[in-house]
Amino acid sequence: MSSMPVESDPETQSNSGGPSATLEQLLERLQGELTLKELWKIASRVGISAERFEKITGLSPHRLRRGRGGEEIVEAEKNAPILRCARVFKRVVALCNKDEAAARNWLNADAPMLKGRKPIEVAETAPGAKSVDALVAQLEKAAGLA
Repeated sequence: MSSMPVESDPETQSNSGGPSATLEQLLERLQGELTLKELWKIASRVGISAERFEKITGLSPHRLRRGRGGEEIVEAEKNAPILRCARVFKRVVALCNKDEAAARNWLNADAPMLKGRKPIEVAETAPGAKSVDALVAQLEKAAGLA
């Protein structure tokens, strides 16, 4: 596993997306309506970069830094890729002995078993999330966790 730094924003470390929130709380929160600010907190906790977030949702988290917006409700279909990534993140955190930084680094590193793509990017689609889940299952089995 090679490591790759992931952008961190102090705003991502509070309330619904901060270290005090459990992964279960994050996943539960994704089931309902979310504001742009809440969705960005979850995405950044999982390790999705601002550029990737904008590409997959069509929403810019940079608006939050400029003090504009963030309170508008995001449509449920835009939450789906983030939800898939969050579910995969939860499994990878368990595989990494609850080390979220290690999980984010692994998810953002090129994976030979995924044709050199990053697991976090592959997990954005339903078929891709299944491929990443299968890879995680293989790693769990190899580590004696399955």
